[in-house]
Amino acid sequence: MNNDWSFGGTPDVPAWPILENGEKEKAVILEQAFDSPADADMKLSMLAAYGIPCFKYYAKEGGAGKVINGFSGYGADLYVPASRLEEARALLTAEPIFDESNS
Repeated sequence: MNNDWSFGGTPDVPAWPILENGEKEKAVILEQAFDSPADADMKLSMLAAYGIPCFKYYAKEGGAGKVINGFSGYGADLYVPASRLEEARALLTAEPIFDESNS
């Protein structure tokens, strides 16, 4: 039986960079986003699609709000490796390019 459709245990998020001394690269805050699939999760997915590792962290009591309400009223802080910060910012602020010849 072919199980190609099943979860293979590998994450969809790119690996976090490892420094020459074997430690993980420092995480820096990219931005604070509204904790919703339409905001924070979409940005995480887009960054991962471009090969930029990213994670979200709930500051203050945000983790409790996520459990109780399904979202954090404090939002979610998005973190990326320090070496990829400017690239991540550029991706999130880029204007979409529309090809009008296909419309």
